[in-house]
Amino acid sequence: MIPKRSLQFLVLGLLLLAAFFSGTEGNAQVRPASTTTASPDSVTVNAAADTTNAAKRGDIETTINYKAKDSIRYDAISQIMFLYGDAHIDYGEIALDAAFIQINWKTNIITAQGVQDSTGKLQQQPVFKNGAETYQAESMTYNYKTKRGRVMGAITTQGEGYIHAETIKKNELNEIYGQHAKYTTCNLEHPHFYIKATKMKVIPNDRVVAGPFHLVFADVPTPIGFPFGFFPSPRTRGSGVIIPTFGESAQLGYYLSNGGFYWAMNEYMDMRFTGDIYSLGGHAVNVQSNYTKRYKFNGSFNIRYASNKGNESIPFGRTTDQVLNLGDSKDFSLSWNHTPITLPGKGQFSANVNVSSQFANIRNPNATIQNTLSPSFYSTVSYRKSSPNSPISYDFVLAQSQTNSYDVTKPQVMTLNPQASFSVSSQSPIEWFGGTLTGRWIEGIRLGYNLRLSQNISNNVRLNGGQSYPFTNVASRDTIYPISFTNLGEIYRNSNRPTITHDIPITLGTVNLFKYFKLTPGVSYSESWFTRKYTYSSLPGSDVLKVDTLNGLHRAYQYSGNLSLTTNIYGIAQIKGKKLEAIRHTLTPSVSYNITPDFGRPEYGFYQRVQTDSLGNSRLVSRFGEGASGIPGVGFSSAIGFSIQNNVEMKVKTDSAGVFKKVSLIDAFGISGSYNMAADSFKLSTINVNLNTRLFNDFGFNLTGSFDPYQYVNGRRVSRYLLQDGGLRFARLMNLNFNTSFELNPTARKQQNTAAANTGAPQPTNLPSLQRNLTAADYVEFSIPWTMSVQFTSNFARDFSTDRLVNNATSAGINGSVTLTDKWALTYTTNYDFKNKTLSYTSLNINRDLHCWQMSISWVPLGPFQSYSININAKSSLLQDLRIRRSESATGRYR
Repeated sequence: MIPKRSLQFLVLGLLLLAAFFSGTEGNAQVRPASTTTASPDSVTVNAAADTTNAAKRGDIETTINYKAKDSIRYDAISQIMFLYGDAHIDYGEIALDAAFIQINWKTNIITAQGVQDSTGKLQQQPVFKNGAETYQAESMTYNYKTKRGRVMGAITTQGEGYIHAETIKKNELNEIYGQHAKYTTCNLEHPHFYIKATKMKVIPNDRVVAGPFHLVFADVPTPIGFPFGFFPSPRTRGSGVIIPTFGESAQLGYYLSNGGFYWAMNEYMDMRFTGDIYSLGGHAVNVQSNYTKRYKFNGSFNIRYASNKGNESIPFGRTTDQVLNLGDSKDFSLSWNHTPITLPGKGQFSANVNVSSQFANIRNPNATIQNTLSPSFYSTVSYRKSSPNSPISYDFVLAQSQTNSYDVTKPQVMTLNPQASFSVSSQSPIEWFGGTLTGRWIEGIRLGYNLRLSQNISNNVRLNGGQSYPFTNVASRDTIYPISFTNLGEIYRNSNRPTITHDIPITLGTVNLFKYFKLTPGVSYSESWFTRKYTYSSLPGSDVLKVDTLNGLHRAYQYSGNLSLTTNIYGIAQIKGKKLEAIRHTLTPSVSYNITPDFGRPEYGFYQRVQTDSLGNSRLVSRFGEGASGIPGVGFSSAIGFSIQNNVEMKVKTDSAGVFKKVSLIDAFGISGSYNMAADSFKLSTINVNLNTRLFNDFGFNLTGSFDPYQYVNGRRVSRYLLQDGGLRFARLMNLNFNTSFELNPTARKQQNTAAANTGAPQPTNLPSLQRNLTAADYVEFSIPWTMSVQFTSNFARDFSTDRLVNNATSAGINGSVTLTDKWALTYTTNYDFKNKTLSYTSLNINRDLHCWQMSISWVPLGPFQSYSININAKSSLLQDLRIRRSESATGRYR
């Protein structure tokens, strides 16, 4: 029998021998070990073989994996393991890397520290990860049983913030207690700014509480201290109070703006309830929301209501001497954007709504200059669907437009246009009966169908059915009703009635003639249904015209036939230069014929002749009311149309490999007109000319104009050609419009356009699924040295009193950006009105990237919106209220 003491020495010797021949990578675990391949020169230690460790089986919850680059040493007696050189341990959600790690299996304590290099600098400092939290330290100890630890010289992340502390203690709830701590959103080891606190407590994913504390900028402490501070640090969205912004202006007095409550309803929707209050009277409330549903849609809406006092004289005009004297008002605004995700065969509901009262933007201290400069707004709400594998589609559209006059004597004009349509795309009758298309000429005959129900409702109404008769006492009157609930009935009664329109487009196919010509005949039919029709009659011995209204369903229809002949003529000049290969000119002449009956004839019943003066003169008046859509035209038309279109391209070599590309010199240059053979006078129409081109994607030029071939006598057009007076003058230029634009650094501009197409307007939300980047207007690209875009526009029209072209408007605009350094950027925009000889809206913006801070300077030097603002703020949204702001404006609004 072997003595007991000798048996103990034998077991110890076997353990040491096993450790000597093992690798440096291994597993220490209570559960069955997984197979691990060790390095050839390593030592593998299996703590499960140790009977001492087996007694503490319940202290370890999962596998402990460890490794070291240099070596691993295990003290079997004290049950301590030493890992040297790039040591690593992971235990569940916990991971630790350091130059040296010590594991005491008996006390359940892990110790880690770095190592000094030859210069005395600490290398391979411990990096401790616990789930999403990371700690960097000089040294640390951690009890994996109690989940408590101490970290010396620690740096850890908490959401968007960083905590530096001399000592950090962590408990089993993952709460952190720091002593002599710094809290910052700067990611540098030596931060630019921080909140320095004697003590600090961090509740993970919730808040950071510090106190007493003071702010330190560039290692310079501020003189003002605070007894305690509370900093939210939720890892997920959370509801909370929104701190208002304090300000002062001449029109509002002192005010608190955008204070309220943020409600994170769920993962897909949030809401913000904010308000303003002004010391000179008035208040405002605002409700904002963002929502999304994955693979379905996303959107946002903003509703604002304000009660404003009439103590304002707001500069508004070309000079600050022109003012708006506004009284008390109740203003509101609504914006709603709903964007669907396109799915095949599914209906799409979309909305883009912008509605406001007349002075809502100009009296809103938070409105942008762009919104105030745009008095017209347009809204559309629609639902569209196409049936799968079918030519049928339908949609419902509600369109709205409004114009806000900044003249207090003129009310707001608003128009509402609801529409519903049903369409069948053009098909060959052969397809209706299941036939197969084989390319025959007869298969080119195609029919379609469009049904549209529409109505135009506006507060700018024309009384008495919109009819105007100077001889009678029922002359039409334009009236703009103020928009209110009490006026809705009157507005609707005086608006146009609903109209149902049927369109049947008929294509008769295209016939090739003589190999080079294409002949295309066509027929169209359209019919409209009205719910109201008028009959006019004169009272004998009186200048009064009696108007009878016939309610019911009334038809009006129109039809026409057309025929067109076109061809292409090519001319090529072979250059064979070093870069230029050839120039090609494409000429496309076209001749068409259109015939339309005279639907003003009595047998159709669409028009009635009405006497207009005491001399017996008369004119045709529509029996469906003026301004209604779908009313057939008056007069027989048998017109020949003509046009000539030109396109010029060149072929250039791009490299030495012989690769060529096409470059457009003239995108389009065309002349068009018509000759109505059925007209009794003015048979020839005006001649229209258009030219547009874009060279090298940098320079764009567009020109349109019209020429009149008839003479004018004392400013009145007469049916006599200019050529009849002799000479070579064929036509007189009546109007000319042209605009040019060119861009310098087009590559940079293309990058910005791509960024603008992929982003949307920034939304005030902290929902991860709703976060969006800044729009191109707010985003400054620091990697681009400079950009510039120049626009020039001019419009001319003939003045018949002098028989000369008069310039109606000419303006030039410049905008762009200059990146002075990788941290400084400048953007600018300006416009000059040559007719009024004044600069219009001009702005200069300077941006400075301050690493964890940012500075912006905005200056509008001219006009009623002249202002300046200087803003310095922390980048992180966590400390968004940590900012310095100074601004001033002519109106006191844009602050």
